[in-house]
Amino acid sequence: MGLTEQLGHPDPRQREAAARRVALRVWEPEAEEALGAALVRAAGAETDPGALAAQLDALPAVEAGLTDGDLHRLGLVRSDSPVLARLLARAGRLQISAPVRPSGAATLAVVRCLRGAPRTGLWLRTPDGAWTVLERIELYGRAADRLDSGCTGRVLLSGPGARGLGEWERLDADPRPRECVRGLRAPDPRVRALAAAGAADAAGAAGTAGAAGAAGAAGAVGAGGAGVPVGAAGAGAPVADPEAGRMLCAALARAAVTESDPAALESELAALLGLAPFLGPPALALLHALDPATLPARARTCLDALLRPGRTG
Repeated sequence: MGLTEQLGHPDPRQREAAARRVALRVWEPEAEEALGAALVRAAGAETDPGALAAQLDALPAVEAGLTDGDLHRLGLVRSDSPVLARLLARAGRLQISAPVRPSGAATLAVVRCLRGAPRTGLWLRTPDGAWTVLERIELYGRAADRLDSGCTGRVLLSGPGARGLGEWERLDADPRPRECVRGLRAPDPRVRALAAAGAADAAGAAGTAGAAGAAGAAGAVGAGGAGVPVGAAGAGAPVADPEAGRMLCAALARAAVTESDPAALESELAALLGLAPFLGPPALALLHALDPATLPARARTCLDALLRPGRTG
């Protein structure tokens, strides 16, 4: 019995075991998509708490294979899941629906959520690549911690990208982690090498504002107020997102073990070294399939560092 069939097994213990097995491996793209769809179906219908927890916890392991529709459908029935909330935030896209106006050093805007479910503290990119932080959300006149797909709300934005926003422009939770994963699957080795080179930056770009976002949400003023939310003025770049880091490590390790181009392989292993704090057992298990004796010198040095006993990242 395959894992997709086991995820639909009548016995909840079988379903739970299947979900835990999904979380323990790095999957090929086709399997990733099939398992992602199966997990979404299972979690949407699950009645057993243990099996449901395992299914939701396994979703980040196949994140690159999940569609926006998968996340939206599951979000409708599992809105209280912290794991799903993070996935939805990383998929977030907002559209400016009315002219923006300044509020002290921040910017007030009316936005519609086109995708995902952005949360307070999330870093978003403007069309020209500048950063802005989603400091506060108001929905029907009341503060909210997130904005679901299809909803319109008032938001307070801070950061260098907020002031120049125009009506109908879009703000995206940074798409670079997913773009890197797609690039690592490209047939052109130059594209794979470029995707690997950008992977470490992409992990950081997918982060949230952390303490700055939380402070901003607490200190953000209402629609008629003024002032800078606490923590927003000094925010320069998002912090690293561990789940995005692990997704990139899985994609990089998968690319490295099948890589035929020496330059791309070196770039992939160097990127893994840069993302070492997020390199978990599933990705490491793949790297053990590489034979150091067959690698170019710099690639071998990276691999030796990655597989060194006692490596702490």
